[in-house]
Amino acid sequence: MDKKVIAIDIGGTKISLAVVSGGKIVSEVEKFSTPKTAGAILDKILDNIDKILKSYKDGKIAAVAFATAGAVNLDNTRVIGSTGNLPKGYTDLNFAEAIKNRFSLGVFIENDANAAAYAEYKIGAAKGHENTITVTLGTGVGGGIVVNGRLLRGKSGAAGEVGHLRMREEKRFYCTCGHYDCWEAYASGTGYARIAREELKNYPQDKKTYLHLKPVEEITSYDVLEGVRENDELSKKIHERWETMVVKGLISLANVFDPDSIVLSGGMADFVDFEKVQRIMDESLVVPNVNILRAQAGNYAGMLGAALLAEERF
Repeated sequence: MDKKVIAIDIGGTKISLAVVSGGKIVSEVEKFSTPKTAGAILDKILDNIDKILKSYKDGKIAAVAFATAGAVNLDNTRVIGSTGNLPKGYTDLNFAEAIKNRFSLGVFIENDANAAAYAEYKIGAAKGHENTITVTLGTGVGGGIVVNGRLLRGKSGAAGEVGHLRMREEKRFYCTCGHYDCWEAYASGTGYARIAREELKNYPQDKKTYLHLKPVEEITSYDVLEGVRENDELSKKIHERWETMVVKGLISLANVFDPDSIVLSGGMADFVDFEKVQRIMDESLVVPNVNILRAQAGNYAGMLGAALLAEERF
């Protein structure tokens, strides 16, 4: 009998839910906006699980797996650290107890970046690499680290916060963690726009640039990327500075963990010159042969990774 898992990805803006088996989604993916209150999140999820179970009356659903923003405890049963885009009280929710009491199903919870990294290791770009790191370049910078085939989770379950490597000491860019100059503050999409605004403020006003079409405070990463496509000199300079900051973080991770590969995922990874980054890495590292790879597990990597981990657990 094929083992199936209900996989749920909880983010600050939306929640996705599907049935997964053997690393593949085998049902329609249900999506809905993340409710504004913690209690409503739990109620909505329980209702959706109930609907799925009514469609799978053959007992093939083995567990429920969560990929969630925030830190997760070592037992993979509770969220212990939330993020600012999830409602107050989110860490008080006991998904495992509620689902066990109502449906008699086991529950596995993992941080979404860790789950995505595990998916890349098992079925994605890093398949066959026992030591690999997945870095997500998006609105923020997330990461998951696999060491000798196992997720590195640290003493409390919060390991893998690669976005908070400290890059500078001048207190230039404020980070979402409450400190300054983390890698995330530079290498994320948000950081990309910050770099653009800083460069534009220092750019001679008498020189023409594509970015002068908008006020400085309104410049976004999309504006710069369009400028790069238009061969705008300032836009290309900004992009190069951003890519340099991305590479600095990758070099630090590679030298510390000596992985087989580093997988880049997320929306901003689409704008990385992989050949150039690989060349710089090859010239800069003190450890050998670290492959820089484009993610392959797809937009639902978090759900797939959480489901794979739950299949192993249950």
